[in-house]
Amino acid sequence: MNVSERNEDAKYYVNAKLLWAKTLQESDFHDLLTGTPEVRNLLTNLIEIHAKGFRGVVLTALVGIHINSEYDPLNDFYGCNPRAIFEEGIWYALTEKGIPCGKSDPLNVAKNISQLNEAWAKGKRPEAAAGAAVSFLRMVMESKGKQRASLIDYFFFRLLCYTHQLHQQVVATTSTAGESTRQIAGKLATFCVEYPEAGNVPQFVIAKLLASLYADSAIAVHGGDESVFGTNTTSKKPADIWTSQSGEILNLYEVTVKKINLKRLDDCIDALQRLGSLGKPVTFICRIPEDTTELTLDGNIRQYKGKTFDFIDIREFIFVISTLLTPAQILNFLEELQAFVTDINISTKTKQGWNSIFQSR
Repeated sequence: MNVSERNEDAKYYVNAKLLWAKTLQESDFHDLLTGTPEVRNLLTNLIEIHAKGFRGVVLTALVGIHINSEYDPLNDFYGCNPRAIFEEGIWYALTEKGIPCGKSDPLNVAKNISQLNEAWAKGKRPEAAAGAAVSFLRMVMESKGKQRASLIDYFFFRLLCYTHQLHQQVVATTSTAGESTRQIAGKLATFCVEYPEAGNVPQFVIAKLLASLYADSAIAVHGGDESVFGTNTTSKKPADIWTSQSGEILNLYEVTVKKINLKRLDDCIDALQRLGSLGKPVTFICRIPEDTTELTLDGNIRQYKGKTFDFIDIREFIFVISTLLTPAQILNFLEELQAFVTDINISTKTKQGWNSIFQSR
């Protein structure tokens, strides 16, 4: 079996298992759950969480076992070429079925890892999910025949059940009626800071606000349309967000709601040097003073290794840009943000945060 055939087989296997799981009910697993009742809680800890990497590890391992019956994911996880079979096979099957996943889920938590055990699971976030992945795979490897098949079927069944729950979540429709620009901007700022979704919400909001601001100009905004659920391409980007005109970079923006230290500035300088953009202006859009306590700023400016970095509070930035937009632009922006929050990959916590902040009262 060549690489292309193997990856296609991975996709076919996951599709087939999901189609079969769709025909099953909880009662079909009575014997399994009677004999191994702990499997129910294990899969709850593994599947019913926002962190997708650990179930990605299990999915990859199960596909590896299907492709090669001699494969042992617990002691040689990389023996199945996990990146290729996940990114070129499993990922396509999951996205076609509307199951939340990232492009490189297993690599995000088990990159360059050979053994999946308690030592690997320790300290992972959440540790219960990593431990559940190890325990479940151990169950699978220690079982044979009908017992193994039932464990694998139950995993896919529970994955579909969780996906169904996510699709039932309702994201409130927001309106600007009766609210001032400042009131809307205040909600946006609160949402960005309190529900950042690992930084994806602030980056999306800032990029879309800038895109709205420059909509009728020759200036283009980059960084906001990249899927936050796709492959990490950070090394090829000059910044989180940047503007350009006629192909020439104008301004660079780093967007975060996490602590910024000198290593972050070093990383920024290194990336700019590699891309030949060290002379371009860089602005950190972050929480001030919360994210800058480890830096010494002079009027929200930091000189470091010959490079000048500007800093602006993300809440202030949102207020200022919002006042420059028309009511129609603000409404269109809110519709785009609502669609972003509705995505199956956005966590339940963030959806609930959106509803609590933006739902019309």
